[in-house]
Amino acid sequence: MLRILGLGILFLAVAFPAAAEKLAKTKDGPPPPFAVEELQAREAQRQPADFDLWKKHVTAFDKDRLSRMAEAIGQGLDEAKANADPKDLAHVKAILGADTLTLTPDTLVKAYRCRTIKVGGPIGSAIIYGWFKCNIAKMPDGRLFFEKTTGSQRMTGYLYPMSDTKWVLLAAPNKDHSGPARDYSGPKGGITDPQMQDRVGVVEWLQNGRYRIVFPYPVLESTFDIVEMECACSMGE
Repeated sequence: MLRILGLGILFLAVAFPAAAEKLAKTKDGPPPPFAVEELQAREAQRQPADFDLWKKHVTAFDKDRLSRMAEAIGQGLDEAKANADPKDLAHVKAILGADTLTLTPDTLVKAYRCRTIKVGGPIGSAIIYGWFKCNIAKMPDGRLFFEKTTGSQRMTGYLYPMSDTKWVLLAAPNKDHSGPARDYSGPKGGITDPQMQDRVGVVEWLQNGRYRIVFPYPVLESTFDIVEMECACSMGE
């Protein structure tokens, strides 16, 4: 029995050193539950992210909007350049042109200050709004949940990995914009009121430490929106 246990510890020492250390402290009997849980957790971390999971939840309308992201950005910049303040337009282009980093759940989960930038469309400009509060939290089921918690045009929704550097946000505006949270409508769609229509965007982490969420064709007011975010911890909030 001790010989078998010793061989098991030797294997764990190579594959899972932390668990092996705990297991080595038991001279007889099976490994304690916490060692099994640690092995399971490490194995789960080894599983590749499902980059197609978001496709099971997105509406056809939002999937189409995402597929035309480059078109929306190009169109919006063209529409904005005649009337936008040159400094504001330069800021928009700097955000869009910034290089991105690998984005993991641990990177995303934090409190943010955030601001909305609307570009093109009926407003025909680039408008940068003031800072508000946003938050990304990990839910009990492991999913990431986004909230814009202050200001007008609040929204909530779940995040899904799209690639190593991109996550998809499937969100819905709050009732009456600043009221109770609402659920994203899901693959069957059905919400046609422009004021309450779903929001779909792509989240990325920029090398300057900020984050951007780009929303193509948001139906109202603009051709694309950006939610610019930075960690609230750096602001002392």
